[in-house]
Amino acid sequence: MRELPSNVDAKAVIEVGRYLDDHAKTTAVSISEALRVIRRRINGLPISDSGLEELILGSAATRHLAILLDNH
Repeated sequence: MRELPSNVDAKAVIEVGRYLDDHAKTTAVSISEALRVIRRRINGLPISDSGLEELILGSAATRHLAILLDNH
């Protein structure tokens, strides 16, 4: 298990994991959609969009999921 930055909340890690576990394995993970859904689920947690994006990318890569880099 890799070290997480100190500013990453455990609740954010859990929600990213839940989102990716529920995601279809045959389609790419859309970063913009993942950010929107996860941000809604963890409303109020002090994590930046870039920090959340990094967490999504790392977690998706660990699961060998394709990633759609569509965040503007």
